[in-house]
Amino acid sequence: MAEPEAVGVILSGASTESADCQLYDYAERGKIREGMFLLIPRDEGRGILVRVAKMIPSNEYYTKGDAWSEARRRRLPIPDQIARQYEVCELEILGEVPKLHSLSVPPYAGEQVVKIDVSQNPERIFGVKKQEPGVIWYGSLVGYEKSPIPLTIEGIPMHLAVFGTTGSGKSYGVGAFIEQLVNIYDTDSSILSLPMLIVDANADYIDYAEYFKKKESFGAASDIVRYVFPNSREARIRKPHTRQLAINLNFLGRRDLAEIIVSYYHGGSREELQVSAIESLIGRLEDQGLIARPQNNEADYQRIFTSEEMFERVLDELDQMQRDGLHPATKRAVETAMHKFHDIDSLEYRLFSTQPQFGFGSVDQLTQNREIAIIDFSADGAPGVSLALKQLIMSYLAAVLYSRFTQYKIQGEERYLLFIIEEAQNYVPNLSEYDVGYSLAKEKLAIIATQGRKFGLGLCLVSQRPSFVDPVVLSMCNSFFIHRVSPQDVSFVEKVTGGLPASLSRRLTRLEQGELIVHGQMNKVPIPFLIKGPSRQPDIGHSYGTTKVLEGLRRLKR
Repeated sequence: MAEPEAVGVILSGASTESADCQLYDYAERGKIREGMFLLIPRDEGRGILVRVAKMIPSNEYYTKGDAWSEARRRRLPIPDQIARQYEVCELEILGEVPKLHSLSVPPYAGEQVVKIDVSQNPERIFGVKKQEPGVIWYGSLVGYEKSPIPLTIEGIPMHLAVFGTTGSGKSYGVGAFIEQLVNIYDTDSSILSLPMLIVDANADYIDYAEYFKKKESFGAASDIVRYVFPNSREARIRKPHTRQLAINLNFLGRRDLAEIIVSYYHGGSREELQVSAIESLIGRLEDQGLIARPQNNEADYQRIFTSEEMFERVLDELDQMQRDGLHPATKRAVETAMHKFHDIDSLEYRLFSTQPQFGFGSVDQLTQNREIAIIDFSADGAPGVSLALKQLIMSYLAAVLYSRFTQYKIQGEERYLLFIIEEAQNYVPNLSEYDVGYSLAKEKLAIIATQGRKFGLGLCLVSQRPSFVDPVVLSMCNSFFIHRVSPQDVSFVEKVTGGLPASLSRRLTRLEQGELIVHGQMNKVPIPFLIKGPSRQPDIGHSYGTTKVLEGLRRLKR
């Protein structure tokens, strides 16, 4: 930053939050633009980093209601070359460099303002070395090529949210983020990968599994596995790195299993009498030795829904419970709920009988080997699967993850995983704004949101409509990647993020494709940034989201 170019001077009335700068004549006419970073130099290499929040050009011969109004009206020539004219830019104070410390003394009138290229010395601006362990460099500041911002992976267990309308670049940006998380720089110059479980609603990430199949490499990730429903074509052709999705009820506690059965029956709501009745039913089966009592955190519940003989014994025991005093209405509801849950393992889905099943061992392998698992909920991976059944899967996954990570904590093991959920509004809905008809997974995911950070289990909630996502769950997110949002969501976004600078907030509805605001604890510096998202690896395809309309029309023409 030797001999920086002075572009203006500070005017009186500055505070520790904002200041006005009058530009010099050679810096006017578009040389300085909104969003640019400038510096107010101080002694001993210090300075105040500022961001241009607003540009205000002035000319005394073009003022509403002035003496020249009639001349302008008649289109008469105005001697504007002798008018008093100037440009003032409103500056947002970001902090004192190096390291962007908070400011306690405001800029003084008459201090110079100079241009700065943040890409030339990121260590001075951000207080972060280019290769600092646990830091990923993401995107590029808008208006500055090759000026990524530093994000710390230590903020991931505190949860994050990604917002953006269709076409804003949201899923593309999440993909680029994933690519960064498999290339984390470590102290010995080696590369590490963060374990991830990705719920892929629209096949935005399945190309990673295809890429790994070809290259046997994806950063430091040791494997990428795609899970599809047993009734899908992908499951039948048995592609490498593709497994059938199946769940093992033995990893659930008695209470969790009862709640899932009742919630699935009622579309999300829990009837406590029915939950208690199923808990008692399972206890009676254990007392009679029909199913084994839980051992080593595993139960023997799977056989209830995979063995027809066992299921008939369960219904007989339910009849006995009614004779012992269970209310007939409760008994009928429980019986119907059990039948509905039993029918999940039909010839079509076989979620309980298919082997192997996603359970504690799957979580162990993911976290120990730093792998990536993709749950494919797209039309290819989950053909004809209802939202209710997808919510059931989500509820199961959340319960297994929370239970296993709790055990890690008790055992003194330190493990980490990022649980990425696309179309999050379908699984943690804000029911006052978005009534999806079901909310089976909401409670389990809310527990991860409130407790998971203690165990190293982080959530990444991705949604086109943030106001459709439960605000209590979103309030637990401490980092935000905000692409263009709809006008109806602006006030909600400002609320859940804790507020954004006015210069950024007013751009929320007009961000260009690929632009986003990054805000929160992942930022190594405590200010929000407007950036252009990074590019994804060029040799990884994005087949599912690519349209070929012209090519298709040509084929039809033939």
